[in-house]
Parts: sequence; structure tokens; C-alpha cells
Amino acid sequence: IWGTGQDQVAVIKRQLLLLLPCMKVFLDVDDLEDVGELERYIRQTAVILIFLSRGYFSSRNCLREAHTAQELAKPLCLVLEMDEAK
Repeated sequence: IWGTGQDQVAVIKRQLLLLLPCMKVFLDVDDLEDVGELERYIRQTAVILIFLSRGYFSSRNCLREAHTAQELAKPLCLVLEMDEAK
């Protein structure tokens, strides 16, 4: 499910780090050590970027991420996958 946007989000992370090298960018597939700690990572994050692929809302962990971000009133940046096959 997550693989549908993994490469696009990796590009976003790389570009952010090129433009703002002092910024800390967390990407779950790169940096998440324990999925059981997902909520803790969300609490420690200033802004949440959610890449809305076709499978996003079918993923239990993605829904945990979105629910926690909403519950904590975290600012969201939503990026929509425009390729309907993904």
C-alpha cells in the first residue's frame, strides 16, 4: 500500500533537505524504528505531510498517523497523488 507513494515522498524529503539543510525531516520508511511508537513520532513532529495515494486510507498505520495528527491538532500538508493507478 505505502509503496505506491514511497518514491515520490523520498523525492520531497530530498528536496526539502537540499533547500533547508538544517531542517530535520522524518520519513517513516527511512526513520521509523518501531511502528508501535508511531504516535510518539507524531507528537514530536511540528508539521505532518500526508501523501494521499489510493491506498492511504486502507492502511491501518496511515490511519493511526492521520488520527493522531488530527487529535493533536498538528498542522497538515496534504499532497495528492494525481496518478489514479497509484
